[in-house]
Amino acid sequence: MDVVAVYIAPVSGEFNSYYNCSSTAATCVLPLFDPTNKVSKPSTTSITWSYGTQNFELRCIATRNLSLLALQSIIAWPLLMSIIVLFCCAIIYLVLKRMQAIKKDVVMMEKIYLELNAAKTAAEAADKAKSNFLTTVSHEIR
Repeated sequence: MDVVAVYIAPVSGEFNSYYNCSSTAATCVLPLFDPTNKVSKPSTTSITWSYGTQNFELRCIATRNLSLLALQSIIAWPLLMSIIVLFCCAIIYLVLKRMQAIKKDVVMMEKIYLELNAAKTAAEAADKAKSNFLTTVSHEIR
């Protein structure tokens, strides 16, 4: 949206040539602030005010087609929401895959723990058998 500030000059024959206005015009509009040269385009909204005997107007001019903007907003929100939903689905998928990997690791650690317990029990039994053998041999030697 562009903004234009104009001065509405009084219509009188003596100032028309000074303001470069035609004598047949109802009002003479002089741009005060118009960086994009859009004074002649129709405005969507305008605010008028007076300062003493001078009249001013602030005009808002649409830079794009409003129906195109409405169409963009109709399309943009559902598209944005669908992108957010897809993003959330991707995050949930990655979290579930990570949970499966953690479950697999836990099962493998439990299996290793059971194997270590069996190895420890076997080592303790072998140590006890060795101790019994040594006591028997030492007893026999005496």
